[in-house]
Amino acid sequence: MKPSILKRDLWQVGIIIGIGLPLLFFMVLFSVDFSLYRLFSFHITDKFHYLFLLSMTANLFPIRHYLIKLRFEKTGLGILFITIGAIIIYFYSYYQPQ
Repeated sequence: MKPSILKRDLWQVGIIIGIGLPLLFFMVLFSVDFSLYRLFSFHITDKFHYLFLLSMTANLFPIRHYLIKLRFEKTGLGILFITIGAIIIYFYSYYQPQ
């Protein structure tokens, strides 16, 4: 019997989790932000692009789970590389020196 796809030590699994989980968390944050604005005229953050940066925190839990608990280095490092890459792209895009 084969283990589930999430119980394998593969780079591809880490990349998929590293991209999919922040996207899912971003959609949740966006819907909460939209609901708060419609109900109370209040936003979670001052600027919209902060939601992207905040959504990257969703990868902290699977990084710890795969690297420390399961000791799946390839999967954990795949998530970590995607997270670091997304944060570098974020800061390069929004915080360029003038």
